Amino acid sequence: MKIQVIAEREQKIQTEVKEIRKVFFCELCNKQYKLAVEFEAHLSSYDHNHRKRFKEMREMHGTSSRDDRQKREQQRQEREIAKFAQIADARKQQLQQQEQPEQPGIAVASAATRSATVLADQEQRKALKFGFSSKGGTSKNSVGNAAKKPKVAVASVFGNDSDEE
Repeated sequence: MKIQVIAEREQKIQTEVKEIRKVFFCELCNKQYKLAVEFEAHLSSYDHNHRKRFKEMREMHGTSSRDDRQKREQQRQEREIAKFAQIADARKQQLQQQEQPEQPGIAVASAATRSATVLADQEQRKALKFGFSSKGGTSKNSVGNAAKKPKVAVASVFGNDSDEE
């Protein structure tokens, strides 16, 4: 009977110690401290404050970035649907032209379908350019080669640099 009383007392002490230690547990950092001094030092540490600020920032910006991402995704899908609809219309026009007998107006219609596909290609190119300017199609190489200066021989200040004397 004494052993049972001692075991119950030890178990009670252990549960009380656990309850006391819960006070020195930082849930944000998932760290346990034994002494109040250690816990207070942790609360004023860079690591704890950095995690705290990061969590606050995520809470503030988390919903807005998700909404923005969904909005951009929806806009992208709408652009793709419009592009496919435009291509489908161009194909329908081509099929109608092929079914009809040769007439002078066909050349005008085929030019219209070509311009529609060119516009679709241009829209796709604009969507694919990520960090490039929208200026004309000239590159540095083509401009640089056209206005390249001829090489001119320059006399050396040191005279003849050869080892022969």
